[in-house]
Amino acid sequence: MANSRREHGGTIVNIITAVVFFGLLGYGIMWLIKGYGQAGEQYAETMVQAKHDATSVKCQMNLRTIGQNIQMYVISNGTLPASLEELIDFSGSTQLFKCPSPEGEQYKYIPGQGGNCPDSNVLLFEPKAVHDGRAGVLRLGGQVELLTPEELQQAVNQTLAGLGR
Repeated sequence: MANSRREHGGTIVNIITAVVFFGLLGYGIMWLIKGYGQAGEQYAETMVQAKHDATSVKCQMNLRTIGQNIQMYVISNGTLPASLEELIDFSGSTQLFKCPSPEGEQYKYIPGQGGNCPDSNVLLFEPKAVHDGRAGVLRLGGQVELLTPEELQQAVNQTLAGLGR
């Protein structure tokens, strides 16, 4: 009978030990999963931000390329294109003239500018501020910038005023 109690007591101790062990193991696994879950969320947020930044850079690269196409057009024709369609025909790519952002639209062109206009005039711009609240702009002098809607409106108005519009 004494032997039976020892076996029974030993069994209870083993069960308690196993419950504590598996409880701690479960807690550790839960802690790891929670940590990886938070890391996964941070990774996803970082990836979304990186994609957004890449889209913004692609938009600016499009504007730079358009600026180079305009320079080639001026060299070939002696003047700036009369319209955006004329510039698109010259460059041969319609995709280049639309912001790559999912919300992006076709760039707007301000025609009628010449050699006597200041380099700070807006030549081409995107109508929607889809890059962290900013819109891409190509200046007559070839500079590419991201402007807030207020800055863009002011720059476009200044350009149009200089053209007498």
